[in-house]
Amino acid sequence: MNHRQQPAPAPGATAPLDGLPDEVVLRRGRVVFRARRPGALVIPFALVTETAGLGMTIGGVPIGPYVMAAPVVALLLTALLFRPTLELCREGLVQRQYPFSSLTRWEVIDHLGVTRAGNRLILAYKLIEGIPPPRRQPAAALLRAAGRPFDGGWFADSLVGRPEAILAVVDAYLHDPRRRQGLPPAPQRAPAPGSRPR
Repeated sequence: MNHRQQPAPAPGATAPLDGLPDEVVLRRGRVVFRARRPGALVIPFALVTETAGLGMTIGGVPIGPYVMAAPVVALLLTALLFRPTLELCREGLVQRQYPFSSLTRWEVIDHLGVTRAGNRLILAYKLIEGIPPPRRQPAAALLRAAGRPFDGGWFADSLVGRPEAILAVVDAYLHDPRRRQGLPPAPQRAPAPGSRPR
């Protein structure tokens, strides 16, 4: 654990907040939860491709070096451009997944929780009564199908860090408006599904 100053534990937080988990990144003032790299899928595929490319190169096949370079280029592009994140900003939680981003505003969230829907762990939220749930959020569709008492959320098992620790950090910001004011504003291009404008 590091020693960055943290919000005090809020009612409903499921883990103590001694400091931000080491996996959390502070990016331009935003608290960012990065997505895990799917190593179980990517690494074996990359090794097989590298082996095939090496065999082609040794065998004199002209495309061998390109085959060897492909996994490296793909890993760099996905890590830099396409790796999804969940960010905390002044207005709410921004989910980024290239080329889209969506904003769920703090003031429309009633409470948070970690729940299982299907085979996924979801950092889920319940919206305040009267706020329409998001229509095109994969986690929301999964929650509805599983009959869970939440309106939307994010795949916690895809984020770096323990779901309970992530919940504790997000929940602390949800219950502390003064601490949220220390976060930078959300990017203007992020639409706000399941929320109402100020």
